[in-house]
Amino acid sequence: ALYFASDKQWTEQLQSITDEALKADPEEATSLGLLGIAAFEEGRFDDAIGYWEKLVAVLPPEDPSRAAIQGGIERARAQINPDAQAPAVADADQQAGPQSAAPQTAATDSAAKLNVKVSLAADLKDKVQPGDSVFVFARAVSGPPMPLAVKRMTVADLPAEVSLSDADAMMPMLKISGFKQVQLVARISRSGNAREGEWVGQSEPLNNDTAELQQLTINTADTQVQ
Repeated sequence: ALYFASDKQWTEQLQSITDEALKADPEEATSLGLLGIAAFEEGRFDDAIGYWEKLVAVLPPEDPSRAAIQGGIERARAQINPDAQAPAVADADQQAGPQSAAPQTAATDSAAKLNVKVSLAADLKDKVQPGDSVFVFARAVSGPPMPLAVKRMTVADLPAEVSLSDADAMMPMLKISGFKQVQLVARISRSGNAREGEWVGQSEPLNNDTAELQQLTINTADTQVQ
């Protein structure tokens, strides 16, 4: 959430958090995956490969995210040596299937796509500012606490219809399609912090393949809803 809130810019705070996590558990999957993504986005392809290879090594063989991570490794290698790695990348794409999209590319269409209309309760209009950040995200009902997919806008954009899918995943191993039930949350944060804010709205649990447009109203004081 902090990585997204900082517009995918790596910060000293994020480095400190991941360092602490990996010190306690060198195989902590979320930190390895996120460090790999940050390295790839910054063009540090050798570092990205190193983090993702460590992650693949600790994932169970049947884990569906392995193909996506391996695809990211092949693309990082291709960035280092395009001529030598181009065929390998193509082969990896064919073997891994449509969900193997690497972090720098848009994911292909997924059956798990949630459409939601986000509105602001009328009695809150005088309590927010047009430039306040609005984070709309889906999270697993039973699973990791971090968002599976996120969109960011401002109060001035409301009401707005938003689609959340695997293409919006923050990490390739954590996607909406990987969790049967999810919850939709919309949070207003004047500071731009995705983890906490002033006002929030959330849905009841719903299946990840729900096709109907969901109505989500921001109407409750944010008391650190986790």
